[in-house]
Amino acid sequence: MEDERVVASSAGDPRLLSSTPHAPTTPYNNRLMNLPPPPGHPLATYVVQVPKDQIYRVPPPENAGIVERHREAAKNKGKKSKRKCSRYLICIAIVLLVIGVLVSGAIAAVYFIFTPKAPNFTVSKLHVKQQKQVSPPTYDVTLKAKNPNEKMGIHCKSDEDSATLTFWTKNLGFGDFPGLEQKPGDDSSIFAIKIHALKIKVVPPNVQKSISDKKTKRQISLKLKFESPLVFNVWFLKLWKKDMTVNCAFRVSTMAQGTKILSQNCKTKLS
Repeated sequence: MEDERVVASSAGDPRLLSSTPHAPTTPYNNRLMNLPPPPGHPLATYVVQVPKDQIYRVPPPENAGIVERHREAAKNKGKKSKRKCSRYLICIAIVLLVIGVLVSGAIAAVYFIFTPKAPNFTVSKLHVKQQKQVSPPTYDVTLKAKNPNEKMGIHCKSDEDSATLTFWTKNLGFGDFPGLEQKPGDDSSIFAIKIHALKIKVVPPNVQKSISDKKTKRQISLKLKFESPLVFNVWFLKLWKKDMTVNCAFRVSTMAQGTKILSQNCKTKLS
């Protein structure tokens, strides 16, 4: 932008002349300054430079009000958005809490209604087979099972060599648990575990006498132990799976023919 030039009249006032830009001091300029002013009304020239990017003005007072209104609107908008976010978070927390309470209540109800109970076992019969006195005998132990769960069925899987029969601390042999499946409240399931004596072991003398002596009945105390995976189910749903261990301590009148169970105590443990 070209500089604006302002022209003003002067009555020969030396102060106006002093406001003009100073030229470099030379002999020629000194002679001009010593000359008397011309007659009439000479013109004095002033050069005022106004940069284009510097414009000085005072904003009107209403601008402050406009700015303040914009600031208040921005603050209110921020507060509203924060309130909405907090409301959403509170609603989500309440929904999650309600869902958690309902799920916990349902699980507790299912647990108390369908509390898994271990099946009960009783020894009903013992039959011993031995062809010769030197041959290893076979022990057939018959048991009766009862499912105390009125709303759940049970399924015991078969397990090889999981059953053992002992006389005091001596092992008489091993056998396979055949498995068991019962409906809710079933108390009529009967199964047998066949225990095979080890060929390399000698039958304890007291046991052999009780087997061989057919005239004198010799009472014998035995212990039967077997293990099996146990599954509790409602219809087709498998609710619980546990490991079952059964220990039966019983006493028989004799191990020959006409064996009777004199006493017994069976305990079932779930883990």
